[in-house]
Amino acid sequence: MERAEVVVRQPNRNTEPARVGAVLSVDGTRCLVRWEDNGEEEVVVAAGSIRRARRGSLRHQALVDPAPIADWFAQDPKGIILRVLREQGSSMTPQRIREELEQLGLDPAVVKKAWATASKALSKNDVEVAGKGRAAKFRWIGPDDQSADAAAAPVPDPSPVSDPLPVPAPEPRRPATDGLVVQVVSVAERHAAADDVRTEEPVASEKVTPPAAQPSLAARIVEVTGDLQPAGLQDYLSRPLAVGARFGQFESQQLDAFLTALPDEDRQVAENLLLALPRQSAAIDGARRRTPLDGSVVARVLDVAAAELRAYAEPEPAVVTAAAWLLRRAAALADLPATAVAPMMALLVRLAAARRDQDLAVLDAAASALARLLPGLPRDQRAGLDLDGLPQAVSHMPLQPEGGRAALLAAIGKFRSKSLLLPEWWEGVTVDALAECATGVLGGVTSRSEVVEQYIKPLVARELSQVTSRTRLGFLLGLPGEFVADLSPEAVVAAFRRVAGADQVVASWVGALAQEQRVEALRRDVERAHGEIASAERRVEAAERRAAGLAERCDRLEESLRAEHRQAASLRSAQDRQIQIDVIRSLADLAAEVEELSVEQTESEILVERVRALVTAQALEPVGLAGEKLAFDPTAHEPIVGAPASGDAVTVIRPGYRWCPPGEDILIEKALVTTT
Repeated sequence: MERAEVVVRQPNRNTEPARVGAVLSVDGTRCLVRWEDNGEEEVVVAAGSIRRARRGSLRHQALVDPAPIADWFAQDPKGIILRVLREQGSSMTPQRIREELEQLGLDPAVVKKAWATASKALSKNDVEVAGKGRAAKFRWIGPDDQSADAAAAPVPDPSPVSDPLPVPAPEPRRPATDGLVVQVVSVAERHAAADDVRTEEPVASEKVTPPAAQPSLAARIVEVTGDLQPAGLQDYLSRPLAVGARFGQFESQQLDAFLTALPDEDRQVAENLLLALPRQSAAIDGARRRTPLDGSVVARVLDVAAAELRAYAEPEPAVVTAAAWLLRRAAALADLPATAVAPMMALLVRLAAARRDQDLAVLDAAASALARLLPGLPRDQRAGLDLDGLPQAVSHMPLQPEGGRAALLAAIGKFRSKSLLLPEWWEGVTVDALAECATGVLGGVTSRSEVVEQYIKPLVARELSQVTSRTRLGFLLGLPGEFVADLSPEAVVAAFRRVAGADQVVASWVGALAQEQRVEALRRDVERAHGEIASAERRVEAAERRAAGLAERCDRLEESLRAEHRQAASLRSAQDRQIQIDVIRSLADLAAEVEELSVEQTESEILVERVRALVTAQALEPVGLAGEKLAFDPTAHEPIVGAPASGDAVTVIRPGYRWCPPGEDILIEKALVTTT
């Protein structure tokens, strides 16, 4: 079942809530509404701050409170995308889907990232996919389950406001001579409100019947075009290309009669609505236009036209022609604001996709206008511009010094230089065109090393490999320095020889150059030999100086070694003497101790104990004790007689000694043993 429609009135201040009313009836852009906060009925115009939406739709939520949509999208981006497709009901391109999501208040960067993942799974969720890449079209083919929408993302009813907004009183009509041009939608809103409110007092709750004596602009359009399905003014305003194409079928007299019969404000709206009229008209472009073109109004029309063109799966040729004429008029305006960049870019891309030769002049003018407007955009907006499709759009445009393609390349190079490395920017470009543009607006781009290396150098090399005439060869050699700096000498020589085969003048040059080249080669050989001799002499002198230095250093080292040897010998002699003194002192102490004990007739056990104490002080350790029985160890025992096997029982006759200074263990004397 079709959902009921609601009207949402945006508040004048951010602190106020939006006001929601149920739509009871619709007449064009006029709606009879029952406000939900107080139950009053009022006739309003669905334009400007008052918007229509299906109850419970994402658009309804965005108008009331867009904040929850961001949370829903973060939790389930694919679900929100599916809901957009279901609510739209028609085929949508990836660009159109992203724009719809952005209009719901979602961040473009978040949308772009989420789309890259979610788009791959759409075909598994009741979505028909036709085509690939940017040309793909997505259409919901599942059931129109309204309850599923509500379950996925319920839209709360807005809080009622305390005081309903009154119906605005109609503004007085302004004469065309006041020189003011108002926004298209604002003019339409005032016009429709004036049609609805004709009494001296504003009507708040009484249903108004439009007077038959003064037909609305929408009714006049229906009367002229003979539409079988009449639409409201807002519908016509949302389709300026279709309206322009339709009026383009009329003769100039019919168009003049239509505009002349309109009141001043209606005519102002009609003149702006017919900016896409696909031909030159004095009533739209010339002296019979009542109000001059205003850049801000044209920017709004461009924006609406871009949205209209995106809605077409395959626009009719007449609509494409209307888009071309709208671009032509917009590009010619000097006061077009920078806000027109995005819609103008979108129209240019769609128009270029048609590949019609008659549109080349328009595309060139639009590219020039974009190049003029881009510097006026804030830096963050320039950085966020989506350039998808723009390189392909300009690829079949001629590259000329004063043309739009060169100007646009230069403008893009100032804020998105890496984008210029895409091959589509340089498709169809010739060396001649590059040479002309390099001395003008495109010089900053053609001098970039990465552009030269990737595109210009291969292009010049290919031209040089095919050159067959003296004139063409001279042209190539006369190119800017960065164009020919890295050409190989062999390629240049081959080009000269190729041209010389058909041109006697060049042949004589090549012959003369060959003679001079041989002489020059010999001269270079001689100079090279002289240089090598001089270099060898310098190397010999340097070697001699180095040898002398090394000899002197060797002498110094020898003298130093002799001195160190003398010092080491003296030190060794002193050390040997000290060792002898230490040994003799130890022997003297032992002899004195033995003599002292002998005189005192000390017992042998005490004598042995005193002797061992002396030797222990010198880090000597006994190997066995006299009379001790041990297992034979050939590494520590010396048998007096016989040859005992290792481990045989032996008796120690005289102990041996080990010297055990810190970290060492040296056997001084083996113990004398005998078999038991």
